[in-house]
Amino acid sequence: MKQRILLVSLLASGGLLISGVSNAQLDLKQFGIGGGDSSAGTAPASSGGMSQLLQTYVGANQQVLSGQSSLASAMGMSSAASQAQQAAGLLSGGTSSLSQLTQVGNTQQSLSQKLTDAFASHASGGASATPVNQLAFTDGLTSLGKGVSQYASLQSGLGSISQMSPSSLLQSGLNPQTAQSASYIAQSAPGQLRSLMSTLNSAVQFASSHGITVPSIATSALKGGL
Repeated sequence: MKQRILLVSLLASGGLLISGVSNAQLDLKQFGIGGGDSSAGTAPASSGGMSQLLQTYVGANQQVLSGQSSLASAMGMSSAASQAQQAAGLLSGGTSSLSQLTQVGNTQQSLSQKLTDAFASHASGGASATPVNQLAFTDGLTSLGKGVSQYASLQSGLGSISQMSPSSLLQSGLNPQTAQSASYIAQSAPGQLRSLMSTLNSAVQFASSHGITVPSIATSALKGGL
C-alpha cells in the first residue's frame, strides 16, 4: 500500500500524467495500459504491452540514429555522426531509463536540424560544397526510412492519454521507471515523428536533386507517416 501511495505521489508531483492535451498524443490503451473502467471492475492488461511499446520506440530510435549517423558521414559532418553513434549506445543495453530516453530524444532532434541545415547549405554552395558520399547517403536514407516507419507504426494509437490515470498504471503493475518512460513516449513521440518526417523529406529531395539513389523504404515511409 505504501508503494502504491509513493508511486501516485511520484507521478502526480512530476507532472507525468497529462489529461486534456490539445495535441495528438500516444494512446497507450492499445498496448494494454489504461482504458479499463475501474468502476466496472475491468482490470487493465499486464505490463507486457508496455514492454512492446518500449521495444518498438527504442528500436525506432536506433534505426533513426543509425540513419542520421550515415547521413552526417555522407555530408562530411564527422562530429554529428559521432554524436548519433554515442546516443545510439545509450539504447544498446536493452533497458532505457527516462534520462536516457530524454537524452536520446534531444540528440535526435538536434541532429535532424543540423542535417536539414546542411542539405540547404550544400545546395546553395555550388562547386565549393563538400562532395557527398552517395553510398553512405543511400544507407542513411534506408535506416532513417526504417526508423520513421517504426515511429509511424505507433501512430495507430495516437489520441488522448487522459485515461492514463495513476490508478490504472498501478493496477497494470508498472514500476515508477516504466511509468515515467511511458509518459515521456506519450508526450514526445508525435512531435519527434513530425520532425523526422521533415528531415527525411529534405533528405529525399536532396538525394533526388544530386543523382543519389533513393531506396524505396524512404519514399514509402514518407507516405506511411502522413
